[in-house]
Amino acid sequence: MTTEGLRMTLGGPGLRLRSLGSVAGLSLLLAGAAAAGWIAVSRPEWHRAALAIALVVNLLILGMRWPRAAALATLAFLPFLALVRRLLISDAGFTSNDPLLLVGPIVALFLLYRLYVVGDSRRGSDRLFLLVAALLAVAVLQVFNPLATGGLLAALGGLLFVGVPLLWFFVGRELGDRRSIALLIFGTIGVGCVVAAYGLLQAQYGDPLPWDQKWIDVNGYGALSVSSSETGNSLRPFSTFSSNQEYASFVAIGVTFIVALLLHRRWLPVVALPLLALALFLAGGRGALVMSILALVILLALRTRKWLSGLLVVVLGIAVAFVAAGALGPRIDRAAGLGGNAIVERNVSGILKPLDPGKSTVITHWSSILDGFAKSLSNPAGHGTGATNIATNLGDAESIDSENDLSNAFLNLGLVGGLLYLAVIVALFRAVFAHYVARRDVLLFAVAGLLVVTFGQWLNGGLYAVAPLLWFLAGWASGPGDAEPLDAAVAP
Repeated sequence: MTTEGLRMTLGGPGLRLRSLGSVAGLSLLLAGAAAAGWIAVSRPEWHRAALAIALVVNLLILGMRWPRAAALATLAFLPFLALVRRLLISDAGFTSNDPLLLVGPIVALFLLYRLYVVGDSRRGSDRLFLLVAALLAVAVLQVFNPLATGGLLAALGGLLFVGVPLLWFFVGRELGDRRSIALLIFGTIGVGCVVAAYGLLQAQYGDPLPWDQKWIDVNGYGALSVSSSETGNSLRPFSTFSSNQEYASFVAIGVTFIVALLLHRRWLPVVALPLLALALFLAGGRGALVMSILALVILLALRTRKWLSGLLVVVLGIAVAFVAAGALGPRIDRAAGLGGNAIVERNVSGILKPLDPGKSTVITHWSSILDGFAKSLSNPAGHGTGATNIATNLGDAESIDSENDLSNAFLNLGLVGGLLYLAVIVALFRAVFAHYVARRDVLLFAVAGLLVVTFGQWLNGGLYAVAPLLWFLAGWASGPGDAEPLDAAVAP
């Protein structure tokens, strides 16, 4: 027998097994393709579930080998989740219980299992880590609260809004490194430009696109319409998101990231600032606009890296804003009224006259927050995780949303959960600010701005893209971090 023949003889069973495996894999692939084709043609009502399964399977396969890439890919997909959902309305109809909403939570759960159960965690369990873990545990326990608003089903649905975002904190703590965080921050600016262009298209150029109009019709979003006696009606844009609130918040994050980079002399992102700033102003979200200005002031204060100097900068910044509003406000208000845009008029009048109930909703929002704290005292055990979000629809109950995540935490999670969340807020600000002061890292500086610009909305429901992004970056920024030189350059 020749050497080649002996090699074939000895390797024969292995070769046959590999061949059988290849045939089986090819058969499964062909069967899957056939099933997908059949669903596409014959079962349009299954399109949402089929797409959700396809996305989850691909992201899980990616996460088995490259968990960091799977996390970043998921965070990149979430800003476009609502757009995908409404593109499917024509063929697959609409459902509020969309399986596509489970893509992010399933990937987050898998990554936690992959990192903390199968793998060996590299990060230590500091005080903030334990506080977030305890808060997550309370959220899970609230699902079984017998006093939960809407019952068990609503509490389970509410866990997607109250508990799932916290999972990304642990994912970010484990997977975050300077390279991936820099990619995520610059990627957020890039995505912000895309969604800003889409939002400007919605706000400025005629009727909404067909899939956007169907989304408005199905959900009855009356709050998107801004009317004025002189200028008529204008549409508050929502871009690729499910709400105007999340759109404005995401664009505000992009603006804050650019400002943070500019304050550290990273000049390249400035090219995106005019587009994002214009989109933020025309989004019609006065809260996001005000928080962006506040974030700028606090970033300027933090840049001093001294608490006393920083406090002085904050006081001076607020004073300058009030003086400018008093001196220039009447002229700006008249110009806005003559501009022919109801959104601009609403923004300017609301910001310049925050205590005028006819122009601003500040007093209404503040009353809602105080009312939320008062309601939480009447039931210190909590109303369940679905009490303040749309999950109440699952239990035919009425939401008691107070429009602020801290008061909502007391309502949802009770006295213990609310105090835990307050401790998390304080510890997170302290950790991120202290890490920046010690290391002068531009990426930490950007995350500090993120915490400010989204403050009050970290754990509110319906922010499908913003909440995971925030908690992922918070997990990294509050951890021990990577060893880098002070003020290390990450980008031009």
